[in-house]
Amino acid sequence: MLGKKSVHGIHALVLMAALSPGCTITAADLAAQMGLSVSYLESLLKVLRENGLVRSVRGPGGGYELGQPAGQMSLWAVVQVFEPAPARTPVTHPDQIDLDHALGEVMEAHFQQVLSEVFIGDQVSQVQPPPARVKPLKWGLGFKPLAPRWMPDAPNSVFQLSQFVGSSASAWAA
Repeated sequence: MLGKKSVHGIHALVLMAALSPGCTITAADLAAQMGLSVSYLESLLKVLRENGLVRSVRGPGGGYELGQPAGQMSLWAVVQVFEPAPARTPVTHPDQIDLDHALGEVMEAHFQQVLSEVFIGDQVSQVQPPPARVKPLKWGLGFKPLAPRWMPDAPNSVFQLSQFVGSSASAWAA
């Protein structure tokens, strides 16, 4: 009843929900865990990212993380992303309603109700958490910390020069 993209999208979200808070997972690690190709998984992650279900983190220690809390993300929200509602043909006469059409609408309504009541966070206990990457600490405005400056071993002023020459002369004599 669910398409493969929906099933794989739900699986990826459950694996991300199993990560420790503050951790991310790369597409390659996630694809290896799920047994999918990286390019296929990245196409799924792109759709999930565009719909706010996942967030990508760039740079060293980057990867993917959930875009919303797992306890608030229903399976139906994921299914809607990958499987838009089919177009219904309008019924012009009440006599034209056939059993297949009516039964299909009832089944779809129940299916939507069940998936709306199940959340990604409910499924986390059923999976083994994948290896994760801890996000590095960010420095100020995104700049790397500067290397320590080299300072020459020399006096600060002319008045300290005699002390410096005396101490360096004893160092040379030894």
